[in-house]
Amino acid sequence: MESNRRSLIARMLGNRRTLIIVSVLIALLTWLSVSLTRSPETERVVRNVPVSIDNSVPSQLGYKAFGAEDAHVDVTVSGQRYEIGDNVLSADDLVVTAVTTYVDAPGRYTLTLIATPKNADAGYTIISKSQDTIDVYFDTPKSVDVTVTPVVSHPGDLVDPDRFLTTDPILSKEKVTVSGPTAEVDKLETVRAAVSVDSDLRHSVTEDATVSFLDGSGKKLKYLSMNEDSLTITVPVYRKTELPVGVGFTNVPSAYYVDNPLEVSIRPETMAVAVDPDKLRGMDEIRLGDIDFSKLEPGINTFTYKASDITDGVALNEDDVYTVVVDAGDLAAETFAVSTENLKLTGVPDGMSYTLETEELTLTLVGPEEELEKLDPAEFQLEADVSDLDPDDADSFRVPVTLDLGNQYCWVYGTPRVRLTRNP
Repeated sequence: MESNRRSLIARMLGNRRTLIIVSVLIALLTWLSVSLTRSPETERVVRNVPVSIDNSVPSQLGYKAFGAEDAHVDVTVSGQRYEIGDNVLSADDLVVTAVTTYVDAPGRYTLTLIATPKNADAGYTIISKSQDTIDVYFDTPKSVDVTVTPVVSHPGDLVDPDRFLTTDPILSKEKVTVSGPTAEVDKLETVRAAVSVDSDLRHSVTEDATVSFLDGSGKKLKYLSMNEDSLTITVPVYRKTELPVGVGFTNVPSAYYVDNPLEVSIRPETMAVAVDPDKLRGMDEIRLGDIDFSKLEPGINTFTYKASDITDGVALNEDDVYTVVVDAGDLAAETFAVSTENLKLTGVPDGMSYTLETEELTLTLVGPEEELEKLDPAEFQLEADVSDLDPDDADSFRVPVTLDLGNQYCWVYGTPRVRLTRNP
């Protein structure tokens, strides 16, 4: 057996190809051994190592560090390539700490930075840092709510005043919470959000704002932050025009309204207005408002609207008053006594109950006479929503009632109400 092993080894060593392979493997192992143990050390810069603040001492005084939230430094290390290579050593393997031993009062401190390996057994050496100190402000934290002041700068006129109108800039948030060191927060007078836009605008524009925290003299304050990641300012632009005016209707008895369109007249008939250019293309009138059918009685009904109350644009003459006359036609009105026995309460909170104090409602119903004769009060469905009631305000409430008459030609004139008492 032993002679066979020796014979096999002799044959292998006598094979030239085998000798070459063995020689290469021995050379490779020798080179790796020398590279790992005897190769010269090299240096490398590890970038963007985060700075941590040793807050053990300041926290005992109620202080917080400000101004170093995003601080980073570059650290130069020396060692074997296999220990500090890009794919071996990263910023997460190093610790840079700002020493706070001498922080004993509010104010700004220049703190010494100490860099160490996270692993105490690391075989490399830290040579230097891109900076050896950092300025940090210590104080008790404070927060205040502040109204933001928008500032829009532009090289010329924002709009052509003959064709367009612009109004006050619109902030994405009108009020923000500002936080920081107490001494700096106490100096705060203004939170300014500024944007720069082109002149001669023809459409509304929205831009990201540059936010500044200013004291009473307009000097920028440091170490402050707000609860919003960013703010935007919209510069509204409206196209000047003149449009007919109109009104809408709500709670419409559909069958009656389709068969008997109401006659509506409005004076003045048009309004000088400024409208969003994108909405103007599909707009054929400016709506003054909506008229609830519960306000219509037989005959002539008159309503007034202020130009300043429109929501689809900006009235150029806000003091104008519009008179709307609605002819409800040749209708009848009849009074009905309706029991509240089957009144349904909706929106009642869990654990809450009410006692209905109103036993009967007196209703005025409007509609064609032949339709009023068909109505049966016993079939009316009554409902009252109490979800908006605040039980802490009172124990007794008067609540509006909605009715389903089971008829699409008639409606209730006015707003009937019932009295409810909250049960203890």
